Amino acid sequence: MTNPRLLLVDDEPNILKALQRLFFDEDYKVSTANSGEEALEILQGQEVDLIISDYRMPGMTGTHFFKEARLIQPDAVRIILSGYAEVPALTAAINEGNIYQFIFKPWNDEDLKNIIRLALQQKFLALENRKLADELQLKNLQLQKHSQELEHLVEERSTELFQQYKVLEMSQEVLENLPIGIIGISNEGIIVLMNDKAKNIFQTGLGENICSLLPADLNELYTQIETDPAKEQAGCSMIADHGYRVMFRELAPSGIKKGTIVILHELFDDVAVPT
Repeated sequence: MTNPRLLLVDDEPNILKALQRLFFDEDYKVSTANSGEEALEILQGQEVDLIISDYRMPGMTGTHFFKEARLIQPDAVRIILSGYAEVPALTAAINEGNIYQFIFKPWNDEDLKNIIRLALQQKFLALENRKLADELQLKNLQLQKHSQELEHLVEERSTELFQQYKVLEMSQEVLENLPIGIIGISNEGIIVLMNDKAKNIFQTGLGENICSLLPADLNELYTQIETDPAKEQAGCSMIADHGYRVMFRELAPSGIKKGTIVILHELFDDVAVPT
């Protein structure tokens, strides 16, 4: 609370001077007005933290002035001074102008100082609470927005993963139902993939070393891939009393070897297998 500004309104110059003297040693900036009309002009161009106004003034009364002042600067604290104990009228003034407190003339200097000090503390505390509430609301809105964006991203990603899963599922289904044998071999020569046709040919499963399954002539083709510029070898051989055309092809996307794929085409009975 740094140098709050007070607006003092009274048609009696002596009252204004007395109030000014009261706040001379306080850290307040003080503006004065001799009428409600003059005070409203000040409020139009200057931010004020607290207003002290006389109740009875010629022309615009304190009640009317505070109703207008509240429209211009609703956060300014309003205190009314009165030398008359007109309780009904003062009650109406409090209700219509949202008055913080009314003080009877003559006032006690220390009591008035304490009232103003407390009123300003409450005002700035309320403003700080409002600021914090606004910041919290903004944070909540931002959090809600981020949450919605995250939900949208998760939904998009889930849809993408589901589509990839369906593609993978379909690819696996196609692979399993191909009329040819397909074997995937790691760089270490271990079988990591076999479709149903390949499993039926070799009567074995995953994890075997390919060299332990292939005849010698196919093993030779397999080892020649490393020196073949095309990274591909093919030949015919007998496997489990059936003739097959076998193709070895290195898998090397982006020039990095990932393994080898083996494709086995069963030959018809009238196709001779080279010996």
